[in-house]
Amino acid sequence: MGQSQSDEHSEASSTSTLEDEYASLNTTELQALAVQRGLPVPVAAERALLLPLLRSYDIGRRVGSGGMCSRTVSHESDPLAGRGSSKQVCSSVLSVLQKIRDAPGHMGCDIGGSLAKMVMAFPEDQAEQAEIFPEKFGTSGRCHRHLQMTLKNADQSFLLTFLSGATSQLEEAVAHLGDCRRQASEGHLVRLAQLRGSAERERSPMSPGRESEDSEGRPFARTFSSWSDEVFTSSNKAHRRMATAGGGACKFAPLFRDALRVELEPVREMRAMVDGFLLLAPSASLGTDSTGGSNELSHQDIFTINEDGTTVSRPWPEPLFPLILVIMGTGVSVLRVDSAQCGDFVRVGGTACGGGTFLGLARLLTSATSFEEALEMASWGDASNADKLVSDIYGEEGCSTLGLPGNLTASNFGKLGESVEGCCENDLARSLLQMVTQQSVLLASAHARLAGCINRVFFAGGFVDEKNVIARKSIALNFRNLGGCAYFLRHSDFLGALGSLQGALRAAGGDASPK
Repeated sequence: MGQSQSDEHSEASSTSTLEDEYASLNTTELQALAVQRGLPVPVAAERALLLPLLRSYDIGRRVGSGGMCSRTVSHESDPLAGRGSSKQVCSSVLSVLQKIRDAPGHMGCDIGGSLAKMVMAFPEDQAEQAEIFPEKFGTSGRCHRHLQMTLKNADQSFLLTFLSGATSQLEEAVAHLGDCRRQASEGHLVRLAQLRGSAERERSPMSPGRESEDSEGRPFARTFSSWSDEVFTSSNKAHRRMATAGGGACKFAPLFRDALRVELEPVREMRAMVDGFLLLAPSASLGTDSTGGSNELSHQDIFTINEDGTTVSRPWPEPLFPLILVIMGTGVSVLRVDSAQCGDFVRVGGTACGGGTFLGLARLLTSATSFEEALEMASWGDASNADKLVSDIYGEEGCSTLGLPGNLTASNFGKLGESVEGCCENDLARSLLQMVTQQSVLLASAHARLAGCINRVFFAGGFVDEKNVIARKSIALNFRNLGGCAYFLRHSDFLGALGSLQGALRAAGGDASPK
């Protein structure tokens, strides 16, 4: 059988990546790397020979190790790599980190316990820089191109690009770069310089034109990627500042400072969520004297879920304030936002019954081992096989008398107190999802009624992001049963990062620094 199209595409993509990584090296550096790896290199070998030789060597290493990732950097396998860990770090992740470090414009970040999110604001005249990020990198890294949008703030226009990835993967990659910096400072650059000098002595004298390729005489420590050498060697380049929400803003600050020369400036998490929400809202809804929002923002749509399960875009409510913002993550926080004025919000409640509860109980009660598996099970389940509904207690006529919908849950898992027959693990997963979402709906509706905004309740956070369609449908249905309307945001999982970006924009404009 011939090679499949996907295999051909993968091989072509890998070859292209390897070629790009070596493209920035001059002939002397390519020669030194070939000598270092023990390759049979003729004296005065030309670039046209060195490039395919090095690429073939790397492809052979990758195939031999059985790796599917586009080349990895191992702390043990390469003499110039960092020490202290045997884990492999995908070079595509390291490349993205370098591109983030060198990108123009402003950025905001939200580093949570499981997922790190980033919003990068590229100035309008440099918007093409957003295209340098691959759609996927590493095992979990993603560039969400479908979320891209334009932002006009004061007299500037920006293209916003959204990135995300597992926090653990980010930590490993940044730690690897830190190891490389320390390794370089302990003499490995000297060794590479010796290799280059040895290769140079074996070659015929350079022409003046070739000598100018490295006229600055800077040491290089490139091994498996094309990062700028300053990541490893420079000590005088200014730190880049990055407004960051989430626990990682403090936890990873020393790591980012050491490895990337990036200074993480903590932003209060709740304020970041509110600021991110206000950044999405149209400025006409915020008031002329507000500190949030933008002059113009494209694709800032919000939506709800109809009774038939279809997603329907909605205009922003008028008036907008007060409103309830429900942040659903591992746990749940309910915020009442009274205006667009800076800090004019309060946390009115919350519950520990959130996404962490769903995953923990799903792993206990079903065979699911991950959040994705638990969601997949729930998508095939029927919660009414485990939950006792109002109609099960009062009958359809009794529900009409009470004025309650018959499909309203009277007791989560209530039927299992009588019998477990007819209930499978998919039904259990669906019932768990119902239990978690209903707690938030009940809390939100109670606080919304107190604030007089039952039709201005927004649900956001990682638990209701774009992959969890079932949770959004459940929330919309239950909230409708309580007489309200639940709104969702297209950029639900990036509010913290957007709020951090807003803080960076305010600081750049002379306002108070992010706090």
